[in-house]
Amino acid sequence: VYKISQNIVCMEVRKQKVTLYLKVNPKEIPGPPGISRDVSNIGHYGTGDLEITLKSQDDFETAMPFIEKAYQKVGG
Repeated sequence: VYKISQNIVCMEVRKQKVTLYLKVNPKEIPGPPGISRDVSNIGHYGTGDLEITLKSQDDFETAMPFIEKAYQKVGG
């Protein structure tokens, strides 16, 4: 978990992937297509409602602007 004054992202690290849960409203800030989903109505671990699954460096590069938006959203 990375924290400023409040959590912005929780990570679940597995052998083949890293799953991020960003603290943003997926209806306001939709995630990157193909690697994200709205988990606001699904039971899940983590703080946020936008799940992003990273399986490659390219996925990370795609997700980075959304991580930055989550950071800005909480006042970073």
